[in-house]
Amino acid sequence: MAPQIAPRQKMRDISLEERRGTLKEVHLGFNEEEAVAEASRCLNCKVPRCSQKGCPMHNLIPQWIALIKERKFMEAAELSRTTSPIPEICSRICPHDRLCEGNCVLGVKNEPVAIGALERFINDYAFEKGDIPIPVGAKTGKKVAIIGGGPAGLAVAEQMIRKGHEAVIYDSMPLPGGLIANGLPGFKIDPGVVQRRWKLLEKAGVKYMPEWKIPEKITLNQMLDGLYDAVFVGVGAWVSAAPKIEGMDSKGVIAALDYLRATEKDLPVKGKPVLVLGGGDTAMDCARVAVRRGATRAIVAYRRDEANMPGSKKEVKAAKEEGVEFNFLVSPNKFISEGGSLKSIEFQQMELGEPDAEGRRSPKPVPGKVLNYPAEIAVLAFGFKLDKKLVAESLGLGADKWGNILINPETGATTRVGVFAGGDCTNGADLASTAVACGRKAAAAIDKYLSDRNWAAIGIPPECAPTTEAK
Repeated sequence: MAPQIAPRQKMRDISLEERRGTLKEVHLGFNEEEAVAEASRCLNCKVPRCSQKGCPMHNLIPQWIALIKERKFMEAAELSRTTSPIPEICSRICPHDRLCEGNCVLGVKNEPVAIGALERFINDYAFEKGDIPIPVGAKTGKKVAIIGGGPAGLAVAEQMIRKGHEAVIYDSMPLPGGLIANGLPGFKIDPGVVQRRWKLLEKAGVKYMPEWKIPEKITLNQMLDGLYDAVFVGVGAWVSAAPKIEGMDSKGVIAALDYLRATEKDLPVKGKPVLVLGGGDTAMDCARVAVRRGATRAIVAYRRDEANMPGSKKEVKAAKEEGVEFNFLVSPNKFISEGGSLKSIEFQQMELGEPDAEGRRSPKPVPGKVLNYPAEIAVLAFGFKLDKKLVAESLGLGADKWGNILINPETGATTRVGVFAGGDCTNGADLASTAVACGRKAAAAIDKYLSDRNWAAIGIPPECAPTTEAK
């Protein structure tokens, strides 16, 4: 007879009433007893798909879960940090249902182990104990510039410090952490969590240059001309990927990132209907912010059905709990304004056709069926893309047909000697954990390059020969 599997521990949350009126972090995390009980559900698989297939960083998940079972929380946290430089952050924002937990064998017939909540618990526990310094290697005298302070850049900076190299981050944003610190709402991750991690990096010796735009304040050529021994490019995908839609210049139509970063004073929402266009996690963030700012209705409009939404199921569930409404199979035709201000949106009714190249059923218009929804604020949450001008003109790096930086995927080496890249600028808009994995690969190659200066050994992108001159 198969052993009885205990039910999954439910992470404690603040009350639903409080959730709707505050930007406080929703989840409170596990306590010690809950963490041990949840860790005890792990089957200790011989082939741990959760880490080998599900995690871009290949975190040592079964190993630190085993330590949690033994109440060795500090050891578990230390082990988690050997593969992830920001585990307390990834444990909050990663779509675990699509990654580690989605590949948990227990989840085939039962609820999967709450891997994200366990990772959060051990690292929050370690921070509370105050014993998590970043090891600093013996000084090598080598200096590395990092363009972009998001997950990829932070991963490289941490590894450089561990190897004894100096690391300086240049970023256009005021706070280190990229989109996580300068765009994600507080109910998803408390800003203090990101700053807590940065303080550790800063204490270890990483320097941060805020609001330094490339190339206005410094160029890549200047960095390479004696200032630094190597450069890592980890700029994020910050440009809105919204298509051209008639009337989108109406007052009240706003890009997702601008909306998330705006204050209530900048963009009053209270007492107004808000429509969010898109179906990913950013769309859920925007709709949930609208609820908290007192919108009369917060509606997500998406051109496919719920089953084909790209966002995390847990984010959709949270949005529904908080009162967000969903309209599926609709695509915006035009924004209708009066006196220059948005009043409504005309939508085309859609239906699902044949699957596309990724297996998702492609939407197609239903002839003659048009809908109209009142809206004073419309948020464009269609995703993000890289600034092509920055790559081609400002950095002089080889790019693919989508504008992403060309690299050797195993080393992050670009088409310029001494320049490496990784994260959203090479993959397109993706996950924080994927960016971290790219950063760690590039960091290993940077360390090797600083040791032997052999660019050929790093493995340049096969599409281009390396150059030291900007295009």
